[in-house]
Amino acid sequence: MQRRSIAGLAAAAAVTLVLTGCSSGSSAGGGQTEDSLTWSMWIAGKEDQAAWQKVADTVKSDDGITLTIQGAPFENYFTKLSTQLSGGSAQCVVSMQSLRAANYTSSLLPLDELAKKDGLDLSAFDSTALDGMKVDGKLYGLPYDTGPIMMFYNRDLFKQAGVDEPKPGWTVDQFEAAGAALKAKGITEFGSTVSDLNLESMIYGYNGGRVITEGGKIDATDAKFAEGLDWLGSLVQKGYATQASSDSSQSSNDFAAGKVAMYTDGPWSLISQKAKVQFDLGVTTLPSGTSGPSTFAAGSGFGISKQCKYPEQAFKAVQTMTSEKVLTSLAEEGRAFPGRTAAQASWYSSAGIEGAEEALKAALAKSSPLLGNKQSDQLSQLFTQYALQAVNGQASGKDTMSSISGQLGSQ
Repeated sequence: MQRRSIAGLAAAAAVTLVLTGCSSGSSAGGGQTEDSLTWSMWIAGKEDQAAWQKVADTVKSDDGITLTIQGAPFENYFTKLSTQLSGGSAQCVVSMQSLRAANYTSSLLPLDELAKKDGLDLSAFDSTALDGMKVDGKLYGLPYDTGPIMMFYNRDLFKQAGVDEPKPGWTVDQFEAAGAALKAKGITEFGSTVSDLNLESMIYGYNGGRVITEGGKIDATDAKFAEGLDWLGSLVQKGYATQASSDSSQSSNDFAAGKVAMYTDGPWSLISQKAKVQFDLGVTTLPSGTSGPSTFAAGSGFGISKQCKYPEQAFKAVQTMTSEKVLTSLAEEGRAFPGRTAAQASWYSSAGIEGAEEALKAALAKSSPLLGNKQSDQLSQLFTQYALQAVNGQASGKDTMSSISGQLGSQ
């Protein structure tokens, strides 16, 4: 497979990223004006930086609004955002993950009236993506991407070990058989993680266990989820998987470095991962142990802070940022599986990975939306504290979930 170079894109889009940290003396709006706004966004690296600067440049050319990106790595983004919101120094346009939207309803502006006033056709958005940005029926962001958690794999390592590449729809038994075969060749199959969406998706595919219900409530007493933790721990004990780390980027980094043959990720990470790896990249579905849904889908979008002094201008920018033109451009770069249905075909034709369309369509057909909850951030932190021990074989899944349930409870 030929991987399309994106070095030119990175070189062409010069941008100064401000790694956000706020002081107690900052004021809301941070010197914003009607035609100059700030945008809070997570940034994975220079390729991300270049891709999002192109979006900001489109807002400038189409709307006459200068949009200045203030970025942070994803693992730090929401901690910094919460600090800024509580300190009155939030940016005007706020990037929001669907899983966490419920945590920020007191700080984000509902967009329903603005959309109605502007005559925005919301039906043009993918329904799963749009529903992910709603909390209690109110819309808190326009989605730019959506997609299921999938399995990224190193084709070169599979070929080197003489192991057949995983096909969409493969099973847990096939996953473990590949793990044993790779181990025999000195290759670790899977990069473990306790990052919420990835962890929950692996367990959901394994046995249908879920800690967040279909209605978006938290149920930390789900026995199947505890069993799923034990299964992930067994992979580590068998030598098929690495030990998990509190660093949410560890599995991705290990994969890019060729230390593991597979890890879980979403289509939104394609551009950065393609730029990092020095091997042939493959994508497939998560291994399934059930006949039901095998992965969770989530997405992200752009909302407006209640601290924004110019909400109508910000909404104008957000509409452009999620327009078919912009999302098609992002899809062509492999950056995001678009939140607008009309732009999704561009992702398939431009992904640059053999079999990506087949794999993504198969994953979408077997996916369910993972809704957010006001305790999602706390749940994520508890996964890092407790699920880490289960995955690494230091505690049982049952005891782990008992500890989490005791601190979290059912909501």
